Amino acid sequence: MHPQTQSAQPGRRSRANIPSAASGFVLYLLTLAVEVLLGASTRWFLVYLGAAIVGELLPLGLSPEGWAWVAALLPVLWSILGFLLPGRGWVWGRRLGIRRPSDEEAAAIDDAFDLLRAVAPELPTAGEYAVLDDPVPFAAVRGRIVILSRAVIECDALAAIMGHELGHVNTLDGRLTEALNRLSLWDDPLSLSPTEGEGGSEHVSNPDPRGAIPWALMRFAARLTGGSVGLRLLGPAWSAYWRSREYAADSYAGSLSQAEDLASYLRDQEQVLDVPATGIFNERQHPPVALRIERLLEESNRGGSI
Repeated sequence: MHPQTQSAQPGRRSRANIPSAASGFVLYLLTLAVEVLLGASTRWFLVYLGAAIVGELLPLGLSPEGWAWVAALLPVLWSILGFLLPGRGWVWGRRLGIRRPSDEEAAAIDDAFDLLRAVAPELPTAGEYAVLDDPVPFAAVRGRIVILSRAVIECDALAAIMGHELGHVNTLDGRLTEALNRLSLWDDPLSLSPTEGEGGSEHVSNPDPRGAIPWALMRFAARLTGGSVGLRLLGPAWSAYWRSREYAADSYAGSLSQAEDLASYLRDQEQVLDVPATGIFNERQHPPVALRIERLLEESNRGGSI
């Protein structure tokens, strides 16, 4: 590590990111509004019809209206709860496939955090970390938890990666990620996936053409009820927001004198995996790695300040 002689104050940098984080909250509210208008209302109608039909044969305990309201609003409330009280605990961790750090891994995380504290003593405590047993370098924030793969913990740039993830922890990014994941129930459950045919060739079983329109309507209704209609409609806006958050997290790592180390990590580990953006709208949630490296090196040359 080579701490810069001048660095921006992390607290000041965090306050500078407030407008960006606030835009994410507004975008989340818009996503909820779209979900209530389209997804939740479709769920209400379909569940009401189903409960009314089944209720004629079996006692359900609730009226059709009651079941309809539960099905319509429960995913929305579950998402809001994820934003206010992000998940944690054993069950939540098992769903993500994560575990607590071993003593050796915890020591490596503490050592990396101590390097950051040496540059910025005002940093809060190290927070909560979890380990993903994956040999591929991976780091993310989910709720209040920083998730690190084994490969990241073992690499020399651990402090730089943690500095980047702390840039997410200090904002609403982790809470938004948790809330959006809870909002999405399914995407297209009625899609006909390719199946393995004879001789190893793949084929798709097409439905009867005479039922193409009813089948398309059923798929459309199923996708509306899946809780991700708002994410799809606002996908380009969300992608632009997450790209801006990646730049902000990089800048936060730079304010902790980790710009050069983070740029080296990106060049060695992530640039080789970068893919081009295609289509009219840029759906990538990460900026091009080459541009992230360029900004980090410019910031390093300016002594860690923007």
